[in-house]
Amino acid sequence: MSNADRLLEGAMDIHVHCAPDPKVERRGSAIDFAEQARDMGMLGMVLKSHEFPTHPMAYTASQAVPGITLIGGVALDVEVGGLNPTAVEATAKVGGRVVWMPTFSARADRQHKGLDGGIYLLDDQGKLVPEVYSILELIKSHDMVLATGHISTQESMVLVSEARSLGIERVVVTHGTTMSFWTGMTLEDMKTLASMGAYIEHCLHVMMPTTYRMPPKELVETIMSIGPERCIVSTDFGQDYHPMPAEGLRMGIATLLRAGMEEVEVGMLVKDNPCRLLGL
Repeated sequence: MSNADRLLEGAMDIHVHCAPDPKVERRGSAIDFAEQARDMGMLGMVLKSHEFPTHPMAYTASQAVPGITLIGGVALDVEVGGLNPTAVEATAKVGGRVVWMPTFSARADRQHKGLDGGIYLLDDQGKLVPEVYSILELIKSHDMVLATGHISTQESMVLVSEARSLGIERVVVTHGTTMSFWTGMTLEDMKTLASMGAYIEHCLHVMMPTTYRMPPKELVETIMSIGPERCIVSTDFGQDYHPMPAEGLRMGIATLLRAGMEEVEVGMLVKDNPCRLLGL
C-alpha cells in the first residue's frame, strides 16, 4: 500500500457534488461516490448542492452503502429561499450538518461571472442583516457547521467574527484558495480568518488543468503559511471532467506529498481537521 493510499484511509472529504444536478453534468450519483470511497477506505464525504438540501440524499445513500459516513447540508441560494432560517431548521431536524452561505446566488459570485444582483449579507453600515443572525442562532443551537460559501472577503470577515462571538465553534472558509481567483481573497485574509478560529478549506479543484492550475508547491506554501492545524483539504469534485472524488482525493494526497508536505501534515488536512470540524 502506498503512502497516499494509507493516508486516504479514514479521510473525510467535506466538499463533493453528485448527480442529479440541474445545472452541471456530474460524474456520478451519491451511491457511485460512496461505493468507491468506502472501497478505498475513506471515512466519508459531505454532499453539497447549490440548489437543494442534500441530507435526504446522504441518508438514503447511506442505507444503500453501509460502512461509510455521508453528511448533507443546505446552501442558502435562491432555490431554497436565500437567507431562509426555515430551510436551515428543516435541514437540522433531518440530520443535516452543514450550512453554506449563498454560493451561486451570492453577489460576489455573480459579480465574478459578470452578472448583476445577488444576495449580500451586510447592511449599509457593514453589519450583518437580521436574517443572518437568525440563521446563526439556529446553527449554534443545533451545533451545525457554518461555511462561508461564495461571499466576498468583507462579508466573510464580518460573518466569521460575529459567528465566533456568538459561540459558534464549527466554522470553515469555503475553498479559500479558489476565492483568491474569484474575489481576490489574499493569504493575509486567510490568516486573519484562521486567527478568528475558522478552518480554511483548500479544494484540490484549484490545481486542476481545467480550472486555475495552481502549482502544488504554491498550495503547500499557502497551507504552511496559514498553519496546517487551521486548514482542511477537500476535493470539490464531482464534475464530469474531474476524477471521481475518492480517487481525486488520493491523487491530491499524493501530489501534496510529492510537493514536499509531511505525512503527518497531510493526515491533519484530510482526516483530523475535517473530522474535528464535523464533530466526528
